[in-house]
Amino acid sequence: MKPAAKLILAATAALLMNVDALAAAYTFTTPSQALPASLGNGLTGQLWTNVNPNTDTLAQAQTIISGGFATANFRATTIDYPVGPAGSTSVFATYGAVLDTTAQATLDNTSVLTDDVLNTVMRFAGFFGVQNAGEVWTFALPSDDGSAVDIQGTRVLNNDGIHAFSGPSTTVEFTTPGLYAINVLFFESQPSEWGLEFRGGLNGATPNTALTDRLYTLVDYANPNDDRLGSIGKVPEPSMLPLMGAALLGAFGFLRRKQR
Repeated sequence: MKPAAKLILAATAALLMNVDALAAAYTFTTPSQALPASLGNGLTGQLWTNVNPNTDTLAQAQTIISGGFATANFRATTIDYPVGPAGSTSVFATYGAVLDTTAQATLDNTSVLTDDVLNTVMRFAGFFGVQNAGEVWTFALPSDDGSAVDIQGTRVLNNDGIHAFSGPSTTVEFTTPGLYAINVLFFESQPSEWGLEFRGGLNGATPNTALTDRLYTLVDYANPNDDRLGSIGKVPEPSMLPLMGAALLGAFGFLRRKQR
């Protein structure tokens, strides 16, 4: 083979290797819906507290999520628990010490503020906003204990099991602008450290947790037929129970008088 031909083959092989190196691990082409004019405001955070202490896998956590309403719902502008520098973990604390001011202000059941983070399942649900065609994102999900990321129903990051703070990363290409359904799952069942971070970096940028503008809440942007909405139920505040009881007794009294 002539030297010139060898050089061409070598250059072609190098080019193909570079293309393979840049290829995303996952590609999504069809968004759930069009991109809104406004920027994102976070994801819908959900807590299932005081769960079975033997919840040690994502499959068990998903069974709990599918089994009924969340204990509490809130707006999660950033998935970074505990809040702090990259890689921060914490000993167990109550949600009153863990949730930021926005999360606490939007909680629909403030009784969870006294619950311990131990024996908890979390889900952060909503949409990831893609602004331009061909965006390639690097996502990372370090956690202690198990976690996962699903996009359009496909698991792109799997960090299952009981382990110290660590986790995988992957690359995802979005060929079309729009909103793509996303779930971030997490469970914590073993003492004594815990932590969760969902990081992203666009087109080779170092992944970080500052993704709020790209995250859209489930409760504000989901279509009515989105089955994830089935886990959201307004939990009465303890202080409201006497008022609700009085209202129900009044209603029953009215019905009895009407039947006479």
